[in-house]
Amino acid sequence: MFTSIRILFCGALLSVAGIAQSDHLSADEIRAATAAKSGTGTVYIQDAGFATPSLCQAQMPGEFIYTPEGRLNSLSAGARKQFLPFQPSEADTLRSMTIISQGCASGTAAGPVCDSITRVVLLSDPHGTLVVESTDSRPLSQAWQNGFGARAACSSLVSKFPMDRVRTVQNKNGEFIVATFSGTQLLKLYTVKAKHLKSLDMLSR
Repeated sequence: MFTSIRILFCGALLSVAGIAQSDHLSADEIRAATAAKSGTGTVYIQDAGFATPSLCQAQMPGEFIYTPEGRLNSLSAGARKQFLPFQPSEADTLRSMTIISQGCASGTAAGPVCDSITRVVLLSDPHGTLVVESTDSRPLSQAWQNGFGARAACSSLVSKFPMDRVRTVQNKNGEFIVATFSGTQLLKLYTVKAKHLKSLDMLSR
């Protein structure tokens, strides 16, 4: 009786360990991601509003979206450009989509102005029937200055979403929406369309 209980307990531990490992890319997937062509698994979606270019002359608002492999590919490429070795951290190998969101920046008579992104969520539709919050986020500080010395500070946002949670907001075509906020103000809804999913190699996932 005691022997059976012990075997079951060990089996449970092995099962839990297997689940934990599946949350991360395998060694083969990491090698393939870092060896792939630069830009693989990455797509950029820019705010295509009619007035956006005239309002955001210094920086256009947009979303850089990376698959788990795409983020590793980008980090590895960045290291190579600096002639540095690349050793991904445990967090880098998580099966999470990474989104870097940047806001509008422009110059005015009073000086530069810019939008800080403070929250990013994924939506199943514009009504927010299903909402997925990021499991991790951190700001990327930015500073702007005009020729007269006037300055403005704002930040982009790096957000991570587990791939299994991303799938919960995808429609039958795989599409979903990225919503960006500055404080409580909704800035923009970006639709991740089939053409973006094709670039990310997500249509078959």
